[in-house]
Order: sequence, then C-alpha cells, then structure tokens
Amino acid sequence: MGLINLDVFPRSTTGKNANRRTRAAGRVPAVIYGKDRETANMELDGHAFKVILSHMAGSAAIFRLNQEGVDEEAIALLREVQSNPVTDEILHVDLMEIPRGVDVTVEVALQVTGTSPAVKNNEGSLAMAINEIEISCRPSQLPDFIEVDISELELHDKLFVKDLTTPVGEIVTDPEALVLNIKPLAAIVEEEEEEGEEGEEGAEGAEGEEGEGDAKDEEKKED
Repeated sequence: MGLINLDVFPRSTTGKNANRRTRAAGRVPAVIYGKDRETANMELDGHAFKVILSHMAGSAAIFRLNQEGVDEEAIALLREVQSNPVTDEILHVDLMEIPRGVDVTVEVALQVTGTSPAVKNNEGSLAMAINEIEISCRPSQLPDFIEVDISELELHDKLFVKDLTTPVGEIVTDPEALVLNIKPLAAIVEEEEEEGEEGEEGAEGAEGEEGEGDAKDEEKKED
C-alpha cells in the first residue's frame, strides 16, 4: 500500500475521561512524535481509520497527514494501534513522523500479472512462497505494489527476489528468497494428500494418548 492520506485533528484535552469522550464522539485519540518535533496530541476519524486498517493486510502503513490550517506536509509511520481485546474497539494510535529526505524500509505487496502457459493449459498451478517484499525508498515514492509478470513462466520455473525490479528505491529482501514457482498439478495434489494424512495421524495420536490416560485413571481407581 502506498502513501495514505490521513486527516488529523488537534486534541486539547488528555487523560482517561477525555479519551472516553473522544471515542464516544467517534474519534480515536492519537499522538504524533518524532526526532525533530514535539509530541502532539491529536485525534482521528474512527470510521475512516478502521477502513484504512481493513485494507492494509498487515503491510506497513505510511501516512500523509492532513491538518486544517497547516500547509507544511508531514509524513508519518504507523507505530502502534491499541485495541480493546474483547470489543476490538480502537483505543489509541501512535504515529512517528519521518524526517524529510530520509528513506524508509517497508513491506510492499506483490501483484501477479499475466498467465503462465502451463497454468493456462492445466498442466501446472501457481504456488506463491511470499506475498510481500521489503523495499527502501523515500516515503513519497512508496509504490502500492510490485508487479510480478508470470506470462513467460513454464512448468517447474521458479522466480526469486533477484528476478524482480522496483520502480523506485531498492529491494532489501534476500535476493535468493523464492517468490513463486509453477508446480505440476500432480505434485500439488500429492502434497495436499500428505498434509491430510499428517493431520489424521496427529488426531489419532492425541486420541491414543487420551485413551492411555483414561486407562491409567481406571487402574488407580481399582487400586
């Protein structure tokens, strides 16, 4: 996910009671801190922030902060989201401002394009090893995703991180890491069957242990 616009609003009061009132009004208490700035107490639109989180899919989030009456652009990294463990209500958000001219290292999603001839002919299937890679670049240049073209991959072909290119910055992930490969359909079916057998064996083993425990309990009762 690339740079995300986030509206922030100044918060004049702090403390538990003030935070409760903020959340009751549909806002989320937040703080923005950084190396060359004072910590600022802010609040966010609760609904809008939940929507953003739902689209993040675990990727790092970098925001362009929009504040009414402030023309200077500020970019911040999401550092922490505190939530109620029972209700999942967002309680507090921590944002760290990124100084101008500094590169950041974040995970960027991979987006597969094209169709492998082997997959098209029902000879093989696409097997993803990783869905994201880390890149280092300026926050304002952060791409939404990295394209991975598989249109020329044949059966048994593999794609590694070193085969990828990024439009900006540089890739930080291990270049020898496997990204994906085109597996024969027969091999995939065999793997799924093996996984199923392992699951059954584990269940049988657990049942056997329970049976042994029950037998020992019965022996103790008889003694």
